[in-house]
Order: sequence, then C-alpha cells, then structure tokens
Amino acid sequence: MMKGKISIMLITLVTVVLIVSFGCDKKQEKAPAEKTEVVEKSQKEVSKPSVEMSDEIYVDIKAHQTYLPDKYTKKYGKKVHTDPETAEKFLADFNREMESLYKKYGVTEKSVEDYGVKCSDDIAHFTILMERVNKRAEELRKAAK
Repeated sequence: MMKGKISIMLITLVTVVLIVSFGCDKKQEKAPAEKTEVVEKSQKEVSKPSVEMSDEIYVDIKAHQTYLPDKYTKKYGKKVHTDPETAEKFLADFNREMESLYKKYGVTEKSVEDYGVKCSDDIAHFTILMERVNKRAEELRKAAK
C-alpha cells in the first residue's frame, strides 16, 4: 500500500517536472529578447535568499511540492494530462503557490534544491527528512478534505 502511494507521488512529481520544463521552454521562445533580459535581472534580485535554510523549511516546502500536484489535478481533472490549456493553468497555479512559499520563508528554489543535495550526503538524516516530508504532505491532503 505504501509502495503504491510512493509510486503515485513519484509519477506525479515527474509529470509536474516535465510539464514545467516543456512549459518554460514555450514561454521563453515567445518572449522578446529585451523583456527576457529585464525579467532575468529582476528574478536574480528576487532570488537572493534572506534566511538560512533549515530542516523545517525544507520539509514544509517539499511537502507542498509533493501535495500540490494532487490538489490541482483534483481541481482541473484528467484534462490536465490531455488539454494544453488546462495543463498551462495547472502549471501556473502550481508555480504561483510554490513562489508564494519561497517568499514566505525567504528562500529560493535553488536554495531548497541545494539543501536537499547537501542533506542527501547523510543518508540517515535525509531518510528522516523524507519521512517528515511524506507525513506533512499527508497532513496537507487530510486538511484539504
């Protein structure tokens, strides 16, 4: 039963990553070069973390990252996988909520990723973190019902 949940979570996460990567490529192709440079400069300024990453922040952000695909799949239904417009809305909602979390904690997506890489050096600690992430994601699911 637990393996099934983990498999579903991994499949969902991979799907979101693929949607994000393909969706970002489309937007970059459409954006004029001058505006892209301005946006990149403003994103670099915003992306400076103002606080140090901690286990608690990492767990909450990763739990939301795990939970949100379920939330928005329920909102948009199966069309998320077949309709490009629905997938774009799904992705926009997901990204908006993740950005809000990064701002809330004063961290960047990169600092979260870097913290995960750093923690993965200590397998025992990283395993405990992942258990906490799964527990927190489950709490978010239950609270949404």
